[in-house]
Amino acid sequence: MKRLVCLILAVLLVLSLCACGKSNTAESSKPAAAPALPAAEAPVASEAPVSEESLIDDPAWDQLESLGKVTTENGIFYVTITIPSDIVGADTTQESLDAETNKNFTSAKLNDDGSVTYKMTKKQHKAMMDEFTKGIDEGLQELVDSADYAFTKITHNANYTSFDAYLSTSQVGFTEGFMVLGFYMYGGIYSLFSGENVDNISVNFYGPDGNLISTANSSEMG
Repeated sequence: MKRLVCLILAVLLVLSLCACGKSNTAESSKPAAAPALPAAEAPVASEAPVSEESLIDDPAWDQLESLGKVTTENGIFYVTITIPSDIVGADTTQESLDAETNKNFTSAKLNDDGSVTYKMTKKQHKAMMDEFTKGIDEGLQELVDSADYAFTKITHNANYTSFDAYLSTSQVGFTEGFMVLGFYMYGGIYSLFSGENVDNISVNFYGPDGNLISTANSSEMG
């Protein structure tokens, strides 16, 4: 299960970064849009505005929505999580799952459709969510440390439904704007595996003076 958690977080990070890389091509095909720059030449803080609509049709968001097949049920003593086959992988067998049964989960069943249902205690589930928390926080810190972005600090609430992104510029740049998708992904995957019913994930952008520049909401994406 720990390996699966790391894999899912890695996939989400790749998808969010791919969204930034593919955005220039997508924007260049739209009429009346600002001319797009190749990713390698894009400035750290582009003055081009980023529209919420441009994120809706991104293929990375479609792949995140496919993770909606993940189901989490919180019982009194146990938590069951069903992972769809496209995440589990075709090579997974019941024998391999039985061999991996350990302190991370109490049992795992390979279903007829290729999905896997994990059963774990509340303590095991908390340990798994702690791994998600650690992975997400490390990913956010990498954005702050990277010279490719204008982020100076990124904070969030306990369940990753609200992010505050502080910038070194007074406007939201092209690459920073498209990382909204990455924030949505992090919040979405955390809510899926925690079993919470989340209606919206918000991202607030603040300038170097601490004033709010803009807010994006996942509930407005369609």
